[in-house]
Amino acid sequence: MGPFHRTAREGQPLADVESRVISPRGNALPGVNNAHTPRRRGRHHGYQRFWEWLLLALLALCIVASFVRFHSHVKELEAQRLRPSAPIDVVGVSLKPSCVTRQAVASLNLHLKPRIIHVVTTNADKCKIYASFAPNVVCHLQDDFLDGLTVERVGQYIQHSLGLDQHKHFKGRELSGWYMQQFLKLGSALALPGLSDHYLVWDLDMILLSPVQLLWPDPSAPAASDASDPAASEAPVVQTLVNVGGSIAPGYMATFRRLMRRSVEFAPDGSSFVTHWMVVYKPYLLEFLRELSAGEGRLGWVWRILAAVEPSSADLGFSEYASYISWVRQRYPGSQRLASRKTWVRHPFGQATVRLLRLLRADRCCCPSAWLLRMLRALGFVYTGYEVGHIDECRYSAPEYGTAYGL
Repeated sequence: MGPFHRTAREGQPLADVESRVISPRGNALPGVNNAHTPRRRGRHHGYQRFWEWLLLALLALCIVASFVRFHSHVKELEAQRLRPSAPIDVVGVSLKPSCVTRQAVASLNLHLKPRIIHVVTTNADKCKIYASFAPNVVCHLQDDFLDGLTVERVGQYIQHSLGLDQHKHFKGRELSGWYMQQFLKLGSALALPGLSDHYLVWDLDMILLSPVQLLWPDPSAPAASDASDPAASEAPVVQTLVNVGGSIAPGYMATFRRLMRRSVEFAPDGSSFVTHWMVVYKPYLLEFLRELSAGEGRLGWVWRILAAVEPSSADLGFSEYASYISWVRQRYPGSQRLASRKTWVRHPFGQATVRLLRLLRADRCCCPSAWLLRMLRALGFVYTGYEVGHIDECRYSAPEYGTAYGL
């Protein structure tokens, strides 16, 4: 989440076919001029051999480079496995169950082993399918999840206050649903008080490929025996992993500045923190929401975010990932540990690969294959996206896939 072969016809040039007449035994017939044929055959075989050697050399180079990169990654992972960590919960929001989200749940259980995977989706039928994915999946209905916040209320605000079409389709879902799923992720700390103190917010079209350490000892934390600073004893003694390599959208930056009167943060390489999952420290997230609400009630932060969105850039008008991570970096800079490099891809070898692989399935759905995921892992990637809603040919929004996709 078999291999794809491209076939090509090989044939002799027309001149060869016309000038070379073969007997049933394979010998040239007398009286026919075949003098130029061996030279052309030799030239053809020479070209073929050249390309074969070139491809072998490139393959060997890729294997060596991948081994060096992956070997260092494996050594780091082996060291990480020696450090025990407390069970962690996962929260994900999904429009509907699919072959991608099923693989996402399986990969989280394989490599992360969370205590509970909370999935928020749109109706009870979809919840039943999600509950069948794994025993630790707990499913919630989105309109019952967060203090009466519904997608219709969000849509009405977008329609009447921003003057936009709430049903506009954008990347596989309506505009109101795109904002709603961000609010559900941010509001998870309010809706699920039993969540682990640190938990993972995960986009369910991302697939984890190998174990990853989410929490790291904070080198600046005071020793456990040091009780001289009561405030320090209440602070977390771990750092949360923050990914790098995300895309940049002007709307994300503008909305954050309007809300916080500060600029959004970026990684040292200039990329953003919109990397499709983040580790949350629950007390920090609750403080972030209180500051956003500015005394306007428990859900004041929802309406203040929407009010800060510029209508002209509303398609990408706010990012829960960039906003929360930036706020924590500015308030609690020592609590985060940045990844040293980008360890993920948004689509395996680009969207073209996803489009081609769908042709191997009878239903033409875009579903991840096991061999493709193994290849990405061998190349050193920690996770990959499979955002089928972004690819028109995948037909993710087709009416026949209203309840589930590719299952």
